[in-house]
Amino acid sequence: MSSLQQDLAWQGPSQSHLPSVLSGHRIRIVLGALLLSVALAGANEHSVLRYDKPAKDNLGAKGKAAKGIGYIQTALPLGNGRLGAMFSGGIDQENLLLNEITLWMNAKRGLNEVDQSGTPKGAAAHLDTVREAYRQGKYGTKNDSMESLATKFLSTKEPLGNYAPFTNLLISTGHDPKAATEYRRALDARTGLGTVRYSIGDGIFTREYFCSYPNDLVAARYTAKNATLNLTIKATTQHKVTQSRATGNQIILSGEVKMVQDNIEFMQLVQIATDDGTLAPQPDGSVKVTDATSVSIILTGYTDYLPVYPAFKGRDFQADCKTTIERARALGYAALKEIHVTDFSTLMDRCRLQLDFTPSAVTTDKLVAGNGSLELDNLYFHYGRYLQLSCSRGAPVPSNLQGLWNSQLKPAWNCDYHTDINVQMNYWMVNPANLPESFRPFVEWLKILAKSGSHVARETFGIDKGWSVGLNGNVFGFTAQNVHGRRNQQAGHWLAQNLFDHYAYSQDRVYLEEIYPILKGAAEFFVEFLAPWKDGTLVVYPTWSPENTYLPGQYGKLNKQAYGAAWDQQLVLNLFTDCIEASTVLGRDDAFRQVLQELIPKLCPQKIGQHGQLQEWPEDWDSPKDKHRHISHLIALHPGRDISPLTTKELTAAALVTMAHRGDQSTGWSTGWKTCFWSRLHNGDRAHKIYRFLTAKRAYPNLFDFHPPFQIDGNFGGVAGVCEMLLQSHLRSANPDAKTIEEAAFVAYKSDPKAPKNFLPVVPDESLAEAPYILHLLPALPSAWPSGRINGLRARGGFEVDLSWQSGTLTQATIRANRDGSFRLYAAASLSDVISLKKGQAKIWPGQ
Repeated sequence: MSSLQQDLAWQGPSQSHLPSVLSGHRIRIVLGALLLSVALAGANEHSVLRYDKPAKDNLGAKGKAAKGIGYIQTALPLGNGRLGAMFSGGIDQENLLLNEITLWMNAKRGLNEVDQSGTPKGAAAHLDTVREAYRQGKYGTKNDSMESLATKFLSTKEPLGNYAPFTNLLISTGHDPKAATEYRRALDARTGLGTVRYSIGDGIFTREYFCSYPNDLVAARYTAKNATLNLTIKATTQHKVTQSRATGNQIILSGEVKMVQDNIEFMQLVQIATDDGTLAPQPDGSVKVTDATSVSIILTGYTDYLPVYPAFKGRDFQADCKTTIERARALGYAALKEIHVTDFSTLMDRCRLQLDFTPSAVTTDKLVAGNGSLELDNLYFHYGRYLQLSCSRGAPVPSNLQGLWNSQLKPAWNCDYHTDINVQMNYWMVNPANLPESFRPFVEWLKILAKSGSHVARETFGIDKGWSVGLNGNVFGFTAQNVHGRRNQQAGHWLAQNLFDHYAYSQDRVYLEEIYPILKGAAEFFVEFLAPWKDGTLVVYPTWSPENTYLPGQYGKLNKQAYGAAWDQQLVLNLFTDCIEASTVLGRDDAFRQVLQELIPKLCPQKIGQHGQLQEWPEDWDSPKDKHRHISHLIALHPGRDISPLTTKELTAAALVTMAHRGDQSTGWSTGWKTCFWSRLHNGDRAHKIYRFLTAKRAYPNLFDFHPPFQIDGNFGGVAGVCEMLLQSHLRSANPDAKTIEEAAFVAYKSDPKAPKNFLPVVPDESLAEAPYILHLLPALPSAWPSGRINGLRARGGFEVDLSWQSGTLTQATIRANRDGSFRLYAAASLSDVISLKKGQAKIWPGQ
């Protein structure tokens, strides 16, 4: 074992969430932890980010010093879903950036239920005026254009606000960076432990950091060997300070965050302990530690936010700070660490990718600076799972554009919730990569959006049933249309796709009962919102094809508002199909199910255009020179399920033309999406080429996704793409007796006999709810990964799958049932019969 592995090795026993349980089972937990740590020592090596220098600390810098590669791109992240931290590993000063996921500013809360949504009241009276501009083809940006009228009548005038940093904890050491040698900084993505180590003369200095979910805090430990520690610890914030003082061994920092309506209050409490040094509180609110060989620091913080619409207020944040710190003090640092490591590593160990490579001694920043490698391929996957677990778990709101980590009062794109792909993309990998707990914050947020969005549906669009959500969201139930008319869109259908897909994986009827009102509400809105177009088909409008422009030469680059865009039509079919299945499973709403089945044939078809491409709009406006990052008209390919090389060959060919037009290189998140697209197109080498570009050219030194600037969705899209290379389970076997997948699989689009380049949506009947999923094994294995294995992938239908392969050929698959269920296997172009398993049973293929 290398010295770095020794620094990061599992030290001590595992945890229980309750101190009494921890004490009662300490011996058994110690033995179990030791055995597991030995078994996984090699796996740890594949999960460690390592560096030979500190992060670049430019927090607070101005001008040129604040630009380029800096703290947010080089520091290493920690998180428990609600509370986040980043550590720089600075030798003279550690700058711990703290974030709290509910801390927003410059928005409103506490309004009445209608106003809190952001909707303009009575806007629905003008909806047909706006739609008339669409029917008359008023393109461009003139005063009577579709965009201008949408801005005037439908768009919000209310502030969205932005996500904001929480605090910073500055830990000054007095050490001279030039005197330090043997510097190492690392993050173990399996255990969630960050470490720093360096020497000055004979002295060896170490630091350890983690962010605990069970105990809801950030913890650090500083140690010195052959030397002593003399630290100054101070808490700061960019917000208004209402209290900053040190008393005994604690630092109390309270503040107020500026809102347009009802400022947010917060508190952070820092507890410092040392076995042998001296603690001295200072008048400026800092604490000095002198002559210590070991110092532990425990901190937590809360805002007054509660996810209660429309107040979003009421948490006793001061009492919660004190309670959390008191419980942590009673446990002590060692037990807190044990509890954290077992909690975190248990979830990380569920899914392990092991490609066939020998770990190098190269630091992670140098791996990224190269042209990619198997080592980086493997590390990026585990790091993406680490980020997911760290930024989405147990909180009342989901991960945002930067996950959890933000240092700026004015972050890019408000660090908000974009619903035209980004927040959905954040959750594509949680189910296949076996972190379903991370999905809960998304569910809780959707409950708020559905409530708020009902007011938008009524006031903006004149619809009394269901709910509507526009392009941008915050933590205060903002669901109104974007301030710019060109960005008007609906998002309920895409958000609902994530909701139902979570059920597809779990088959949890209790969960389906919980989300069904949200799912049904989304469908109810579109039942009323769909409107006939000139050809008699039903289309969504006003809308756009996210962020893309058509006919720019005639109407300018801001000509974006449209009607019947392909992405909307695909998602409406997806939503209606999901709602039909959900109502069938739950045995309710027969009449509403029939309404959806009657509407589906009336939806505008998907079309193949003059270049052989899948049309982005109902009119053949696509340009082969268009390289736009959004490829929204391929949603039915991914994350949808309705375009597949196995079932819809003409639409697949058209999708391939579209992909050729858009090219391979793009922004970070778009690169992640393209990895998924090529995986679904069963082109493993192309998928891997894109993934390699993502890991080596669209990653910062700390592996944060390079949009630019940092956006976390690319990290999650890349992990989703790896899962899609190795296992796909989105197709259903509608015909259990069929011997080929072409005959067996449900097909969502059929060619129109009257217009062969148009593809009509297919009406699903109730039997689809019982159709087993088809588990396609190694559908897009790249030749660059000739040998390897992955354990713990999840498949739709309620199954977990382990896969191993040699020389590019599947050697063994193990399918375990998490509940009673049936499936079919598709591998090496062969479709199995239906296989049924009871909960806890496993199927080994081939050989059983």
